[in-house]
Amino acid sequence: MSKKKTYRVVCPELDLVLFVKGYSLGEEQKLYNSLRDKILKEDKSIKIEDYKNFIVRKFLVDIDSFFELLGTDDIDEMNEAIDAAYTSIVGLYPPFALEFICTDLNTDTFMAGVERRFLKHIKDHIQTKSDQGNCIALSGIEDINNLEDYFKENIIGQRKALSAIVKSLKLMASGLSGHSSFLFVGPTGVGKTQVGKLLGEKFSGNFYKINCAEYAGGHEYAKLIGSPPGYVGHTEKSLLAEKAEQSNQWVFLFDEIEKAHHKLYDFLLSLLDDGTCTDNMGQVLDFTESIFIFTSNQGIGEINRNPMGFDRSQEIKQDVTDSIIRNSVKKHFSPEFLNRIDDTVVFNSLTKAEVKKIAELQLEELPIKATDSLINFIVDKGFSPEYGARNIARFIKNNISDKIADEILNKRIPKKGNPYYIPRIVKGEVKIIDTQKYNVSSS
Repeated sequence: MSKKKTYRVVCPELDLVLFVKGYSLGEEQKLYNSLRDKILKEDKSIKIEDYKNFIVRKFLVDIDSFFELLGTDDIDEMNEAIDAAYTSIVGLYPPFALEFICTDLNTDTFMAGVERRFLKHIKDHIQTKSDQGNCIALSGIEDINNLEDYFKENIIGQRKALSAIVKSLKLMASGLSGHSSFLFVGPTGVGKTQVGKLLGEKFSGNFYKINCAEYAGGHEYAKLIGSPPGYVGHTEKSLLAEKAEQSNQWVFLFDEIEKAHHKLYDFLLSLLDDGTCTDNMGQVLDFTESIFIFTSNQGIGEINRNPMGFDRSQEIKQDVTDSIIRNSVKKHFSPEFLNRIDDTVVFNSLTKAEVKKIAELQLEELPIKATDSLINFIVDKGFSPEYGARNIARFIKNNISDKIADEILNKRIPKKGNPYYIPRIVKGEVKIIDTQKYNVSSS
């Protein structure tokens, strides 16, 4: 009797065309070991794109039908489909995530007595990250409370913004409100965009960022709804039409909205009114269950020109900042636009304690021990009031991630079965200590 194949549905967008092979635990382990050995024997670096392609081809039941049903020869669109399929596959099989296998290959996981413990540690970590990427069905107060807890763990120092979002989600979940809209105002690098991204991941899995600096010209808004009759591209499907076909539940983030031309504002008025708009083909596009977020730095220049000094408490400073920003917002944006925004949220500047927490969060993504000395070094050298937490990420990438990359590429691993590299600050630089050469033959 032939063995019956089992399939797992990957995600709503692809479930009609994409089925993943069902591997038993034994088959999964065998495939993993084979892949690990194959990578170890490679002389050249493996490209991320090649790895994703390999995984997708290994796990899809019929790769040819998958590409045929996509109905496109466009390389970018095919790569996007590969990325989507890969993300779904490693959600079901976490050990095949590139992060997992890289960590596995460059630590002591192959050493006697350590393999099981370390693999379990990393697998649990990857599974947790995978679970966090899944959407939360907002069907009750418990779901919303879980979402609020997730936001508080991942967004530091912005309780007002999180409270406003949670309040809006409660209205949407109860059916008392459809779409929602927010204006996030504050300094750069304090979490405005990050809040939008996390909300997109958790609310519906659909997030799209629109850089409003690209819409400074009067004709640019046609990128969203398509070119008018008689113009090049009139017969092509518009960006928003493509999004509406996928879902009416989106989180759209209009970044730096103050840079957009007034014609974009005019277009947004009807979209914010009832959650619908009409494209160049006369089709009504439905976004009635979407969330629209607008970010702005409006008023920050005025604050920078008039520093308040150190003789005031943080609370007083924030109140003054809030007042200056709100007055600037009223002067810059039209009443018609502001009246269609559900809530204007002023984001706080980050304190040193909050920046420390952000540094800790970002270090969780790296195989390095987050010592107090390392965190203090990052905050002291990397924090910039002008660029906020964004500069922390840049500093970590340039001064810590590159050191870890050197160790990995030189096949050096932590000693004594330690799953993390040990940092030490020496003469204003991060040094990786207590490592040893990984001997491939010992595996």
